[in-house]
Amino acid sequence: MTDWYYEENGTQRGPIKEDDLVTMFANRFLSLEARVWSADLGAEWTPASQTKFKDSVRAVPPPLPPLRDAQTANGSVEFGLQPPAFPRTTPSIGSFYAVMLAYSPLAILLADVTAKAAKLDPNAVDFNNASQLWWTLATVFVAILDARQLFQKGLNPRRRWIAPFVLLTPLGYFWRRAAILNGGWRYLWIWLACTLVCLIGEVAFVFDV
Repeated sequence: MTDWYYEENGTQRGPIKEDDLVTMFANRFLSLEARVWSADLGAEWTPASQTKFKDSVRAVPPPLPPLRDAQTANGSVEFGLQPPAFPRTTPSIGSFYAVMLAYSPLAILLADVTAKAAKLDPNAVDFNNASQLWWTLATVFVAILDARQLFQKGLNPRRRWIAPFVLLTPLGYFWRRAAILNGGWRYLWIWLACTLVCLIGEVAFVFDV
């Protein structure tokens, strides 16, 4: 029987027998939008909805294509037909959580502005301690979510430590993140710019400008 290959979450899977693939479509383990390939389809991956699988019916597979022979120095070696190169897309290193963390210094400034509008003293020790505590907990939580998302995207398959570096401030986190991913430095610069804005705002509150 003809060997088939199929797409699952952007990854090539197979080989698999046709009957098994029909069962997967019939039981909705695979969407008919998934691309499939066999030697009979030529050099292109084709959505299952445009093939015999569209009705999820069992069909007699075509004759197994002959194997090609390749001569090597050690004798004759047989190779089966291989699918064409599967088109891959590179996952984005950006994430909503990284954006949140990059702009997080503005949260402190927003808290002070809100306190000032409510006629509270943003320089009070209790208020400062509470806002700093909540900001720290929030940044650690967001960093953990961002690091987990990077792993789920396959961008950190070795599970190298990233999230603990947020304890060195988000500056350390974004440096570690960019070093592992070989990119994403813009988040570090955004965080530095937001931190500068926050410091200017804090100085203004101290002097009650």
